[in-house]
Amino acid sequence: MATARKLFAQNGFYGTPTAKIAKDAGVSNGILFHYFPTKDHLIKAMYFDVKDRIFDYSLSQVYKGATLKESIYTLWLAAVEWYVENPEDFNFMLQFESSPYYSVETEVSHRHTQLTIELMEKGLEQGVFKNIQPFLLFQIMMKMVETTVQYLQLNSELQEDFAFRNGLFEVAWDAVKK
Repeated sequence: MATARKLFAQNGFYGTPTAKIAKDAGVSNGILFHYFPTKDHLIKAMYFDVKDRIFDYSLSQVYKGATLKESIYTLWLAAVEWYVENPEDFNFMLQFESSPYYSVETEVSHRHTQLTIELMEKGLEQGVFKNIQPFLLFQIMMKMVETTVQYLQLNSELQEDFAFRNGLFEVAWDAVKK
């Protein structure tokens, strides 16, 4: 998957043949196809792998008894930190989410998205958020993560500026709260 992620970042999904992935990974085509019957299977498996790793990382940051805002901030910040530290994952996800592989069904099938949507539903029930569908609230927050990461990639001197990051979270929070 690491080899495929690197090649997809360089050449895109369609410009990366599976033979090149296998060769660069040092495995035979047969081994690659044993684990991933098609390139589509590999791409979707990679998507869920990245989502799983972000979920595991972000969940380790959430503490019991956190307020709604603290929980969402923790998930938001964990995603920003993950993507800043793992730019190949970030670039893969941008490519995936702009491809025909991405769908609402694929997105909401992941536990990270489900957890975040549950928080959005809780915020709606509590009257904290604007009356917007929970999935759209989730997407707005995720687009703010993407924007933040892209800005931090261009301005690396700000990557350790936690006050700056906190300010960007407040912008995202203000976009969805009543």
